[in-house]
Amino acid sequence: MSYKYWGKAKYEPDHHSSEYHLLPYHCLDVAAVADLWLSESGSLLSQISRHLNTPPEQAKSVVLFFILLHDLGKFDARFQNFREDIRVSLQGSEWEVDADPVYYSHGPSGYKQFCRLYDTNEAMKAVAGHHGYCDTLFDYHPPEADDELLELDDKARKEWIQFCLNFCRLSSVPDVGDIPLLAGLCSVSDWIGSSITNFTTDSDIDLCDYYQQTLPRAKKALTDAGIINPLLGAGFNFLFPDYQPRGIQTLLGQLPLEAGLTLVESDTGSGKTEWALAYASKLIESNLADGIVFGLPTQATANGLFDRIGEAADKLFPDAKPTLAHGKSRYLFSDESGFLHQSNKRAFLGSVSVATIDQILMGVLSIRHQFVRSFGTRKSVLILDEVHSYDAYMTGLIEQVLKGQHEAFSSVILLSATLHDPLKEALLSCYQGQSHTKHYPLISHTSLQGTTRHFSLDHSSEPTKVITTQCWQSDDLLPTADQLKTVREWVNQGAMVGIICNTVKAAQRLYHRLNDGSLNVPIDLFHARYTFSDRQHREEQVLASYGKKAPRQGRLLIATQVVEQSLDLDFDVLISQIAPVEFLMQRMGRLWRHNRCNTELHPRSEVVKTPLFITLLPEPPTTALTKQEWKQHYQDSGYVYKNIRLLFRTEVYLKQRQQMSFPACYREAIDYVHQVDACDDEPDALTIIAEEHNIRAQGANYTARLLSNLQSRPLSDIDPRCALLTRDGEMSESVVLFNAKGELLHGGHFGEQQDRENSTVALTKKHVKGTKDEKNYCTRAVVGKDIIYNEMGVIESDLVNELNTGS
Repeated sequence: MSYKYWGKAKYEPDHHSSEYHLLPYHCLDVAAVADLWLSESGSLLSQISRHLNTPPEQAKSVVLFFILLHDLGKFDARFQNFREDIRVSLQGSEWEVDADPVYYSHGPSGYKQFCRLYDTNEAMKAVAGHHGYCDTLFDYHPPEADDELLELDDKARKEWIQFCLNFCRLSSVPDVGDIPLLAGLCSVSDWIGSSITNFTTDSDIDLCDYYQQTLPRAKKALTDAGIINPLLGAGFNFLFPDYQPRGIQTLLGQLPLEAGLTLVESDTGSGKTEWALAYASKLIESNLADGIVFGLPTQATANGLFDRIGEAADKLFPDAKPTLAHGKSRYLFSDESGFLHQSNKRAFLGSVSVATIDQILMGVLSIRHQFVRSFGTRKSVLILDEVHSYDAYMTGLIEQVLKGQHEAFSSVILLSATLHDPLKEALLSCYQGQSHTKHYPLISHTSLQGTTRHFSLDHSSEPTKVITTQCWQSDDLLPTADQLKTVREWVNQGAMVGIICNTVKAAQRLYHRLNDGSLNVPIDLFHARYTFSDRQHREEQVLASYGKKAPRQGRLLIATQVVEQSLDLDFDVLISQIAPVEFLMQRMGRLWRHNRCNTELHPRSEVVKTPLFITLLPEPPTTALTKQEWKQHYQDSGYVYKNIRLLFRTEVYLKQRQQMSFPACYREAIDYVHQVDACDDEPDALTIIAEEHNIRAQGANYTARLLSNLQSRPLSDIDPRCALLTRDGEMSESVVLFNAKGELLHGGHFGEQQDRENSTVALTKKHVKGTKDEKNYCTRAVVGKDIIYNEMGVIESDLVNELNTGS
C-alpha cells in the first residue's frame, strides 16, 4: 500500500509538473545518506553506540529505523491532497478529501500518528521535527475524508512501520529515549537525500534493490556537499613542520587521546590556537570526532582566525573548504552555491568551521533547526577561544552547550589566558570535573567520567616576558595635552602605538583631538559603529598596518575592545583605559607579540626599549566616596565594567608595580582582583556594589539556563530576534544608511539584502533615528538628517555638539 503515496513532487513555478517520487523511495534515499554518513564517519556511530550502550551495528539499526519513519505523516490524505492530481493517479478518483483550512504539518502529525500506535517516543519526536521542530501540543484530528481513504492511510502507516522493522532487523519498536545526535543527523540527511531525488514512480522495484542502487548516489552527494572528508594527517609536526613546539605545545604528547573537556590556560601569544588545532586533529585521528568548530567572541576575531587557520585546515582536509559563520559571513564569499555556505546553520557540518559564539549558542535555544547547529558541534571538537570574555548570561548558555557536548560523548577545548577560579570551576563542572592545582600555564583535562588531570610546565624552562607598566591620570580618562605630546614623540620616531578606549564615544573624541595635523604619520580609528562595508575595510587595514608582517614606520591606532582578542596585532606601546585586570592583560598580549630581532620581520623602533603598557586612571578622590559616587568615579568605564570593585582592585594592583613578568603574574593578578573577601582598606561601598553585581549575575546565568530548556514555539533561525536570545541587556538595532538623494550609502539596491547590509550599522536603541521598516527588520536613516556618519563612524548627537564647539 505504501506505493500509493508520493513523497516528493517536482516544483515548477509556472505549472504543476507531473513528475513525482514515491514516498518509500524518498524515505530510503534519506536513510541511505544517514547509513553512508555513519559508515564513513569515524566517530558518529561510535558516539551513538556509546549513548545507547549497544554494539555499533545495533545502534545503526535503531537510528535508521527512526530515520525511515521521518515522513510517516505523509501517509495521510491531507498531505497527499497537496497535489490532488498525483493522489488521484495513485489512489483513484472514487475517494474525496475535504479541503482542510488548517495547514497540515506532516512532521508533528506523523509523531501523533505514531504515538497512537506505540505511545510517546523521544527518538520518533526527534525525526518528526526534521523541518525545524516537533510541535507536540497541537490537537491532532484525522482528515475529513472518506472512511475507505482513512483506512488506507492507517494500513499504509502500519505496513511501512513493519517494513522498517524488518529492513532494520528489529523485532519491536525501540524505546531508547532521547538520542542527542539523531535530530540533526535526520534533518541534514533529509536535505541531502532530497537532493538525490530521481523521481521514481515505478512501483515494481523491490525496495531493498532500490536501496542498494541509492547508496552510491548518497555517498557522492555527501562528498559533493563537503560533509565527509578524509583526514590526511594529524599532530603538531604534521601541521607546522617548520616550527619547533614551544611552551604548552611541548605538552601535546602527554595529553590523553580520549573524549573530554580540555581547558588551556596560557599567556597570549603562546600558541594556544596552534596547540588546539594539533590536539583536535589527534582526536579526529583517534576516531573521537570528525571535524573542528572554533567559536570566537566577535566577527572581527572570527574573521582574523579564519584567515589564520586556512593553511592548517587545507593540510588536515585537503578536499574540504573551511566555513565561516556569523551575521555577515555570507557576504565575504563570492561563491555561496556550496551546500555548507547556504546558511550559517549548515556551516558547522563541514570539517573545519570558524564561527562567532552566538551562532553556537543558538544550538541550545528555542530556534528552528537548533539541533542542526548542536549536531555540528557535537560531531566535532568544539574549541572556544577567549572563554573568559563572556558575561554571566552568555556563560550560562555556554555551560548548556558544554553539557550537551558531554551528553553526546563529544570533546571540547577551552582557551584563555586570564581565567579566574570561580569561572574555571563552573566550566570544568560541566563534565563533572574540578581543579586541583594553581600552576600556570596549565592544561586541565576532564574525561567523560569526570576525572581531571593537570599538565603543567617547568617554570624554569619558560621564557619570561617583562612589561613595563605606568599609570597616567586625567580628568576624563583620556590622555592630557602633555601626555599626548609624549605619544606624538613616540609615533613620530617610528613607534607603533595603540590606545584602547572602553567606549566608541571616547575613541571618537580622542581621534578628533589627535587628528589635527600635528602628527606626520597616519592615525587609524577602529570600532564597531561603522557600516559593515566600512568596518570590513578598516579591519583589513588594521591587520595590514599593525599585524605580524606590517612595516614598522610609526603609526597610531585608536580603538575599542574590538582589538582586544584574537587579532594578531603587534604594538611597541599600548595605552588603555582602566578595565578589570584580566582584560588589561589580554590587551598586553598585543605588545611586542613577535620576536623582531634577527628575523625576516620588520624591526622595531628603538625609541622604546622595552614593552610599555600605560593605564589611564581617573584622578584619585580627595574624600570618601558613597556607593553612587563610586559608580561614577570611573566614568563610562564603570558603566561598561559594572563591578566597580574589580576596577578599584586593578588600580591598586597596578600602582604597586612598575613591571609585570609574564606568565608568572597571570595567576597572582587575577587571584588578587577576583578574591571573594574584601581586601585590606577596601571601602565598604565597593563590597556592596560587588554583592549587588553578583546577585544580578547569578540571575542572568539562571535566566540563560532556563531559556535553553524552554519548550516553546521557536523563532525562525533567520529572524534577527534570535540575537536577542544569545545576549543579555540592551541589544543593537540594524540601521540602513542612505544619502540625501535617497540612495544606499554604499550603493546598490535596497531590495537586495547584501547591498542593504553593506550600508547597515548596528546601534543601540537610544541612538536609532529614522523610519522603521518592519518588513526588513531595520530602520532607514538619512545621513546628515537622521544620523551623523563620517570617517569617525556614527557620532552621537551630544558628541557632535561637543566637537563642533571645540570643547
